Amino acid sequence: MTSTNKAKPLSFGVAPLDRYAERITMLIALIGALLMLPILFWYVSGLIRYAIPVPGLVISAAVALALAVWLLLNYVVQPIRYEIAADELLIYRRWTSRMRIPLTSILAVSAAGTLGRVPNQGLRRSFNAGVFGYQGPFELQDYGRVFFVATHRERLVAIARENEMPLIVSPEQPRDFINALREALLQKSNPELASAEK
Repeated sequence: MTSTNKAKPLSFGVAPLDRYAERITMLIALIGALLMLPILFWYVSGLIRYAIPVPGLVISAAVALALAVWLLLNYVVQPIRYEIAADELLIYRRWTSRMRIPLTSILAVSAAGTLGRVPNQGLRRSFNAGVFGYQGPFELQDYGRVFFVATHRERLVAIARENEMPLIVSPEQPRDFINALREALLQKSNPELASAEK
C-alpha cells in the first residue's frame, strides 16, 4: 500500500493597501458620493413630486454609477491570499475565481523593489493603478509589459513566466514568499535532490 504524502500548501497573506492606493480608492469613492449630492438635494427639496426634469442630475448619476461600478470591479479582483501548492501558485481574489500559475511555467522569482515608484514614475499604461491595489496589465517604461496582482508598492515580488507577462504580487512577507516559492520550484524541477536534502 503506497501513500502519497502531499505537502500542505503554504499560504501567504497579501500586504495591506499602501498609502497611495488608500488615497486613490478614497478619492474615487468621495467623488462618487459628491456626484450623488445633487440627486439627494433634488429628492429632499420635493421637486421630484412636480416631475421637474433636471438634465444635470442624469449626467451626475451616470458618472457616479460608473465610478461605483469601477470601485466594485476592482474590489472583486483584489487579491486576498497567495498560496504555493505542490504544482502551482494560487492567487485567491475576493469574489472571483482564483488565478492558477503552474510552477512549470515560472522561470524565476525575485524582489521587485525598483517597481516601487509605479505609478508615479515609469508608467505608460495601466488597467488599475491604485483603486483597491494594482491589478491588470501595466506597460512600464523600463520593464515593458507586466501583470500586477498587488496591493503594496514597497513589497513587490516579480515572477518571471514562460511565454507570458511577468507577474507582480505583494505578499505581506516578501522574503518568506520568495524563499518558499524558490524551494517549491527546486522541488518541482528536481524532486530527487529535494527529497535527498530532507
